[in-house]
Amino acid sequence: LPASFPYPLILLQHMPATFTPSFAERLNSQCQIRVKQAANNDTLQAGTAYLAPGGNQLLLKGRPGRLYLQIERGSEAETYRPSIDVTLSSVCKICPATTLTIILTGMGADGCEGSKKMYALGGAVWAQDQQSSTIYGMPMAVAKAGLVEKIIPLDAIGPMIFDEAG
Repeated sequence: LPASFPYPLILLQHMPATFTPSFAERLNSQCQIRVKQAANNDTLQAGTAYLAPGGNQLLLKGRPGRLYLQIERGSEAETYRPSIDVTLSSVCKICPATTLTIILTGMGADGCEGSKKMYALGGAVWAQDQQSSTIYGMPMAVAKAGLVEKIIPLDAIGPMIFDEAG
């Protein structure tokens, strides 16, 4: 995506807290858009991707035009921290119909429940295809649930996001 990309992005990856700061730095060094580890009260800016800190939940707060992030520890009972389902539930309260959710390779079904809510409220859901996925669990869960508008190879996702934003 170009540095001038007109929307913010939220990235969630099931990673331990010790890895997410360096992962965000690495992505930032390789991407044209700005990538940073999300911090509490970050105001969402166009052309910036916010990586959820490992071991925490990331929630969207505010209102359209004034969106910010809240970082919470979450419960020890939660399987994933960050959890895509938790984040998407918070997005559903503010701007579901203007949000694109993309579920990439991963084990399990995190993201399926949140995608159901997004889909029901008019949000678009895409999934990575099986051929380009290392583990097809998460994309398969949303595809089998009938929630995806597009199933896309990994190398085509960036250009398709850019085209959609155009």
